[in-house]
Amino acid sequence: MEAPAIVDLTAQLVPLTIRHAELELAWSVLEVVEEWTTPDFEQDDGSAKELKRYRVRVTGPLPGRPSAAGEFGLIVRRYGDRPGWWITPSDPA
Repeated sequence: MEAPAIVDLTAQLVPLTIRHAELELAWSVLEVVEEWTTPDFEQDDGSAKELKRYRVRVTGPLPGRPSAAGEFGLIVRRYGDRPGWWITPSDPA
């Protein structure tokens, strides 16, 4: 399930820290595993689509167990039809 996030970017415009926008949770980015972007705003069916995606390895509170800390993968996205960044846990691969 995606959640809104606040993403602090480096001078190179890659995620440095990621904070959950509704909960008091924050993660430090250890590694950017994948960076993806598209110049296209609309899909063929007219709906807005993903514009930017990072797959990152982070350290901080674990998904589903925020009282425990560790490393895990996180997907960070921006969409054309809604403001801000959105996050979801993922395998770091």
